[in-house]
Amino acid sequence: MNLETMAEILKISDLSIPLYIWILILPILLIVFRYLRRSNTKLVGPRRGIDRSLTYPRQYAIGWYYLCDSDEILRGHIEHFYRLGREMVAFRGDDEHRQVSVVEAYCVHLGANLGVGGRVVPGTNCIQCPFHLWEFDGKNGHCTKIPYLNGKIPEKACLQVYPSVERYGMIMIWYHPLNEPPHYEAICIEELFEKRFEFRGTYRYPNINMHLQEFTENAADIQHFGPLHGQMLIPWTEWFVPFVNIHHTPSFSFVDEPWKIMFYNTAMLQIFGRKLESTKVDASIIFHGPGSITLFRFDGKFGRLYLFHTNTPCQYTKLNVVFRVFAERKISRFLSWYIVGNWIAQWQRDLFVWENKIHKRSPILVKTDGPIMKLRRWFNQFYLSKEDNDKDVNVNDW
Repeated sequence: MNLETMAEILKISDLSIPLYIWILILPILLIVFRYLRRSNTKLVGPRRGIDRSLTYPRQYAIGWYYLCDSDEILRGHIEHFYRLGREMVAFRGDDEHRQVSVVEAYCVHLGANLGVGGRVVPGTNCIQCPFHLWEFDGKNGHCTKIPYLNGKIPEKACLQVYPSVERYGMIMIWYHPLNEPPHYEAICIEELFEKRFEFRGTYRYPNINMHLQEFTENAADIQHFGPLHGQMLIPWTEWFVPFVNIHHTPSFSFVDEPWKIMFYNTAMLQIFGRKLESTKVDASIIFHGPGSITLFRFDGKFGRLYLFHTNTPCQYTKLNVVFRVFAERKISRFLSWYIVGNWIAQWQRDLFVWENKIHKRSPILVKTDGPIMKLRRWFNQFYLSKEDNDKDVNVNDW
């Protein structure tokens, strides 16, 4: 348990437990949890002389990606990002609309970095280059002003603009290697605009050493649930709860919209082998695109909770992972913290595999493994250059 998690516990007002009680019991809990931790499993891979990233597709998947939280881009300010192998800047206009724009970081004139010394022109939605003070419109990227030019501005004086959407307190951008416009709309769940839901926090896990496709394939790999997710963990930790297991009933399906897949899982606790129906939680997961933005919906007697799980690559095998939580107001903050902590603890169980495995383009599979190859064929739509997945596999058999 880290300091951030401890601080989150201490912030929970629903419990009505005095602070001095927490100060007394937390050290005891930490000692108990340490003894519960399973120490005989090595989760750190050895040092290697090979680059396992070379076994993965050397391209970024086409789709919508989380860039940052809305409150990270203040009015009239610029933020610099390195995402999807590209440098880009995001800024919020200083005009009445205060719209967020995301453009390439380097000026088309002589290559100055707009994220270093650039500024938002006061009262406008334009960004100004620090080198020669050229100004560019954030909406379409066109150069609107060259201070020392009396004639017509060249039409090619135009920055690359990344289509962006600001929704649910986050900024999402569209990526295409040839800069084509969006092939489908950014995720939109109308229910989340209702007043009965409220935002419950952001949790960040930068620099995860894995490829995006691994996360999406995981939904089709139904046989890994028992080995990796069959035991209860203390929320937010890798510590097992003795004698408490989790019974999973996973399923997976394609839907009418070609850019979506659905994953379902019903989970309930088993104590000494006995299933507890009262602990049942139904999870519905939308993969909106190539796994870059997924939305988990948890339903139970407690109510409904939504969890955005976003994966944004900086490099081919390095992801920034961000979780954003929305819950019905009737759900206590402690309960939402507990549910999300359980999910993230189980997600972390996958990491030691993801961060140390290679990508087998022609895996040896058995029929009960799940539709892994069928999912790979589906995933190919998000690559500009199609991956040569095993053509000898009959996907109709899965």
